[in-house]
Amino acid sequence: MNLCELRIGYACINLSLKKKYCTFRLKTIEDYDIEKIKEVVEQNIILLGNIIYHNIKNNIYVYRITADIIPFIDKAEMKSILEDYNILNSNKIRNELERIKKWQKEYGLRISMHTSHFTMLASPKEEVIQKSIGELCAQAKFLHLVGGQNLVLHVGGAYGDKVETLERFKRIIKENQDKLDLNLLTLENDDKTYTSEEIVQVCKELGLKWVYDFHHERCNPSKNSDIIELLRDYPPDKCHISSGVHAPNKPPHADYVEAKDVEALQNQLTLADIKQEDIIFEAKQKDLSIYQVMEPISEGYWKIKSIQ
Repeated sequence: MNLCELRIGYACINLSLKKKYCTFRLKTIEDYDIEKIKEVVEQNIILLGNIIYHNIKNNIYVYRITADIIPFIDKAEMKSILEDYNILNSNKIRNELERIKKWQKEYGLRISMHTSHFTMLASPKEEVIQKSIGELCAQAKFLHLVGGQNLVLHVGGAYGDKVETLERFKRIIKENQDKLDLNLLTLENDDKTYTSEEIVQVCKELGLKWVYDFHHERCNPSKNSDIIELLRDYPPDKCHISSGVHAPNKPPHADYVEAKDVEALQNQLTLADIKQEDIIFEAKQKDLSIYQVMEPISEGYWKIKSIQ
């Protein structure tokens, strides 16, 4: 049996380039410091382009954009400023976004975003739900500008009753499907509350994609379903992997991903008859964690380093 082929990527910060995305304080928006906002947004999008270009040159075709690339995009005031001052349509920004989208098409890049932990569609509070919808809409709009495929979301807390919360979560999505981009929305199993089997059930009902997080499954395993059968029955659109710091089933992420964990995930995918998968390394050492245990093949594919 041929092993599942892996395209490997990472999240947000590129440590090789030694450059960080910029931000500003909320007061910058309150003071309507338009020049500062323009400067930061432009710098961040240019850096995004530089990172993606660097990734391609290093055989990395999978990348997750930080949800903070446009600071405070969840704020109504910030969205108004972006629109009123046409910030994303400046020549520099527009050219950079078009360049990224061109690369995405040319190389088949997997570009995604993971919404913030403040995004809680399952919240019992209406104001939190509406704020979350606004954030998801703004992030989806940005992802379309760069050819992104996944806006990843957790269900969130149980709020005292998991069954009721899941029903509320599904209802909110159904009631707002004209606002939410369901082609981008991608649910992920988490390390404490919602298992892979629960996420798959929700995704099947709503017709959504899902992310299989290998480490989260290990910390919070599915109770009634075999993970191989779940993966085979409803294949994930992409995967996340990390290694535990203190023990394999402890949630905190280690600096690097262990080769044995990559091998275990690859074996699961292979047994589930999945031929190819895009995988995000969720390690503190970001892109450097890839080079630690993997070696490039070509066209974005990697293999586990041979032990000498």
